[in-house]
Amino acid sequence: MRDRLLWALAPNDNADLMYLRKVGCRVRRYASIEHADRDTIRADMLACDAALLMADPAANCRAAWLARDMGQPLDLVAIVDSPRHGELMALLQVGVDWIMQQDDPPAMLASALRALRLRRLEYIDDAASPVHGIGPWVLEAECWILRHRDGASLRLSVSERAILTCLFEAPGHVASHDMLDQALFHAWRHVSERASHDPRPSGIISRLRRRGRQAGMDLPLEPLRGYGYVWEI
Repeated sequence: MRDRLLWALAPNDNADLMYLRKVGCRVRRYASIEHADRDTIRADMLACDAALLMADPAANCRAAWLARDMGQPLDLVAIVDSPRHGELMALLQVGVDWIMQQDDPPAMLASALRALRLRRLEYIDDAASPVHGIGPWVLEAECWILRHRDGASLRLSVSERAILTCLFEAPGHVASHDMLDQALFHAWRHVSERASHDPRPSGIISRLRRRGRQAGMDLPLEPLRGYGYVWEI
């Protein structure tokens, strides 16, 4: 963690930030981005490899959207107070990597930042044979965009991202129904109000195929009767 540079949206210099400085991090703190210049924010984010979102839900989502829209390869961690269903969904959909509560200990935040960094470095080191690339297909922008080498692309929902990441990472790119169910459970694990009648993997995949066709992409998702699905190329 020593000398790691972090960008933080935090109204106050709180205990989490003081702890991170104590363990060797450097922090660029914004009390607010309400009147901040986009280019200035971009310049301050540029040298950072993680952003901490500690403001109100709307400001957190704006900052996360700004980071993702600019293509910044940041690990995004949101620290929220008494999270509500809608807030959690919005943070997940805008591409936040990890969500914590304000009463979680600072050491847990440091551990989450360390784990996210290691995951990203492992992905970069394996760039010659990326985990999230199969033939002409690749998952980009922290797996929120599916792109084909001919240029066609599709922005994914939370559930679609979970399904495709599972398939791309599965041995042989074959995923069982249980594996896909678990991927969806983990993608939505912070949303306690998730309804029992939410779509199963088959419904999500059917919608994904339809959206792919609308975007000019014929997705090679094939069912394996009695087992699951395969990404077949």
